Amino acid sequence: MMASTSECYGDPLVHPQTETYWGHVNPIGPRSVYDEAKRFSEAVTMAYHRYHKVDTRILRIFNTYGPRMQINDGRVVPNFMGQALRGENLTVYGDGSQTRSFCYVSDEIDGIVRLSRSAEHEPVNIGNPDEFTIMECAKRVIAITGSSSTIQFEPLPKDDPKQRRPDISKARRLLAWAPRVQLEDGLKLSLDYFRTAVDVEKTVR
Repeated sequence: MMASTSECYGDPLVHPQTETYWGHVNPIGPRSVYDEAKRFSEAVTMAYHRYHKVDTRILRIFNTYGPRMQINDGRVVPNFMGQALRGENLTVYGDGSQTRSFCYVSDEIDGIVRLSRSAEHEPVNIGNPDEFTIMECAKRVIAITGSSSTIQFEPLPKDDPKQRRPDISKARRLLAWAPRVQLEDGLKLSLDYFRTAVDVEKTVR
């Protein structure tokens, strides 16, 4: 099984993103190594399947979150959680109107297991189709943590995707899969872990 991601769609011109969409990627941009590495990995996986008859699977992951994420890994949820729990301002790039679709880890794992047991060799989106702006996510994190943090705006990085939302029709049809955990519930389920991670961070310093 090859773990691809929604990065293979780049900054998409099709919304929501279906598995048949070939993407909109800048091959020499600052994010291109990540984007093209996923696209190349999918190509290699399909080549091994077609030529060597390897029994392969390809899943496209969309912004998975939950306990045990590294507090400093640069992703949206741990960034916001860490900043809110430290009492720092939450860093939002651009005006915060760019969107993401957040899938709680237990839902993601359920989809992965179902895909592994299927006979599907072409890519399958495993993500939550509920779409939130980055600003909405930041406000929910502040509310759930009870933080007094405010929003700090920074310039939007080049080629940062403006939209992310998976079309999961294929997963529903082939795997009878759909996510069940809503963003607010998933953030609450993750809160104790991130609080502990921030406390550990303080002791290390």
